[in-house]
Amino acid sequence: MSTPEQGFDRLRHRRADGPGRAAPGAAPRDPLGRSALYSVAEQQAPLGAVSVDCSACRVTSVVTPRRLLRLAMPSLHLPVLGGRHPSWMRCPSCGRRAWVRLGVRL
Repeated sequence: MSTPEQGFDRLRHRRADGPGRAAPGAAPRDPLGRSALYSVAEQQAPLGAVSVDCSACRVTSVVTPRRLLRLAMPSLHLPVLGGRHPSWMRCPSCGRRAWVRLGVRL
């Protein structure tokens, strides 16, 4: 009695143009399907919000003016020196004290 061969030879081979496979050169069936489900739309900052650009972690965070006051206690602002990041205060994203640049959306 012979034993059947073990391995992947028993599996059925798929055809290249079978279900779930796109033909070569064809456009995808649903180009915005999954990306629309699992993506997050970029939100606009509300009026009066302050953007804080940190030089240490290189992240730009948007905070409310009330939270900015809490982050800025104590702080140092030297805009006359002309540096790229003229304010020394606590960064809202990394939590460290670093040189930051502030921007207000009016």
